[in-house]
Amino acid sequence: MDDNNYYRILEIPENSTQRDIKIAFRRLARKYHPDRNSVVSDEVMKNINIAFENLSDPEKRQIYDESLKVLKSNLTSNVEEFEDSDANSWDLSIAPTDTNEYAENYYDVDTFFFDQKELKNESISTNSETLPTSFLESRYQIIVEPSLCLAFGSCEVLAPKVFVVEKNRQINPKAIVISETAEDFDTIMDAAKTCPTKAIIIIDRYTGNCIYP
Repeated sequence: MDDNNYYRILEIPENSTQRDIKIAFRRLARKYHPDRNSVVSDEVMKNINIAFENLSDPEKRQIYDESLKVLKSNLTSNVEEFEDSDANSWDLSIAPTDTNEYAENYYDVDTFFFDQKELKNESISTNSETLPTSFLESRYQIIVEPSLCLAFGSCEVLAPKVFVVEKNRQINPKAIVISETAEDFDTIMDAAKTCPTKAIIIIDRYTGNCIYP
């Protein structure tokens, strides 16, 4: 079950109803529960829980579905551009010789995947400010797994423009992601590493690989 697609993780089509999602989750939870299947790793159940958490919430599912459309659209465009290009016309002499320059140019490709998302709710309030409703998506998908988050707040301290703890939530507050692009990648990674429960998950949308943890 090494997959980043929530629908494939739950083994359901993308047009599944909320009832289908619940049935699939219960079936997989029984199938991979440690009491029934001792050889299955905890990672499998964690992925199932993350997929269900996002798809069972209508607003989270809408945002996720939109991100899938953007990803598929960009991948299709990349393939078409590659097929239409003339390989003989590529000028390799313009490739940067300095590795740092190459890394900077590669990082700029992230902007190709940016896509503005309008959230359903008008705003998310904190004690000090009202956060914007728009969400800019980057190459790196940042997820805070609610079942693991204990709201220690270390992620917010290091990357306050990316993570915010729900201070107004009196019962079982969680850290949430308000932006994937407001801080540089190294800062986000440092913030993720301070989480003692490893609740912060970072996934490369280009490759589907889990970068952290």
